[in-house]
Amino acid sequence: MRALRVAVSGGGVGGLALAQGLRRHGIEATVFESDDSALSREQGFRLRIDEFGRAALAACLPDRLYRLTEDTASRLYMPRGVSFDHRLRQIGAHRPAGTPVDRAAASIVVDRRCLRQILLTGLGGTVRFGRKVTGYRQTDDGVLVDFTGGTATADVLVIADGINSLTRRQRLPQAEVLDTGLHGVHGFMALDSEALGWIPPELLGGARPVLGPRRTTLVLGAYQPRRPFAEAVAAHAPGADIEAVHDYVKWTLVAPAGEFPATGAGLFAADPLALHTVAARMTEDWHPLLRRVIERSQRAATFALAIRAVPVPDAWPPGRVTVLGDCVHAPTPVGGTGANTALCDAALLAERLADASAGRLDLIDAIGRYEEEMRAYARSAVTSSLRGAETVFRADPLPV
Repeated sequence: MRALRVAVSGGGVGGLALAQGLRRHGIEATVFESDDSALSREQGFRLRIDEFGRAALAACLPDRLYRLTEDTASRLYMPRGVSFDHRLRQIGAHRPAGTPVDRAAASIVVDRRCLRQILLTGLGGTVRFGRKVTGYRQTDDGVLVDFTGGTATADVLVIADGINSLTRRQRLPQAEVLDTGLHGVHGFMALDSEALGWIPPELLGGARPVLGPRRTTLVLGAYQPRRPFAEAVAAHAPGADIEAVHDYVKWTLVAPAGEFPATGAGLFAADPLALHTVAARMTEDWHPLLRRVIERSQRAATFALAIRAVPVPDAWPPGRVTVLGDCVHAPTPVGGTGANTALCDAALLAERLADASAGRLDLIDAIGRYEEEMRAYARSAVTSSLRGAETVFRADPLPV
């Protein structure tokens, strides 16, 4: 039997996890990534990986790389759901302080870039950088994948290139991007020993929403790896090309689009220094400690983002072109479910394609089973995140 040929459009967390998961099942995938290199993408900072995401990563990665992921992540913790007002008065908590950590249900925090480098480890020539997939054509027995600079042939094309995916529009034009009407400015501050002296522990750990006036919310979150990077890499993946990341606090200032002051070029065309000024101006009458976090942030790393989502469309007939991650079920940032659902997709699809490769399932039936199961849990994640946006970001009522 000829080996199954799988092409993946997109080398983000979901696409790379799929490539690793397929390799674990003895199937080689080719990943087409529009970025020029592993380090050219800037999408954000920390990611919460919950119990489902942890299980999916463990299923996809070689054991040594999963252990490296854990060692370069925060310690296990139970999200408390703590929130504050802009004077730093606590106004809510779903779990009391000191709640015992249940390892089976706990979360970790990883750095996005670090996780991506771990996922790239060992894939070698599997990932083709500088190759943006622009479309596809189906044949009687496969798929022709069009990308910048050429065409490839595959038995299956997996679209995993995010919320703005061109190929998702071709495969599922009914999957529409929902604009919540909220915008955000994103930044981070180094969490060195000096900063640890004045930041209270209550603001570290999981996401900490700070609710300000005019429906403005500042969400804080810390990244504190449990083991020094060089030590962790030497223990689990000697020689791997993984850039050290030091402790930091990330912040995201979210508000309705109309609350952001004019920047001249517009929020999404503004340079990082202008965006940092916007964030400082919008929080100038907030608690001094919060102003201090923004003031001490790495100004050149500030960027803007739109808060959007992709609700899961109704069932579609399965075929040789399938979808994974944000391109088909992008949640809002509330709850931190985006990376986790993409990882669950990767583990599940790798297993179903392995069934097809081994002859246990027909290929189209295997893809159909994956899509049916994926739609169920992804729809729940997106719905929960939209309801969370109405609460945490005080968004206008959002359709599901």
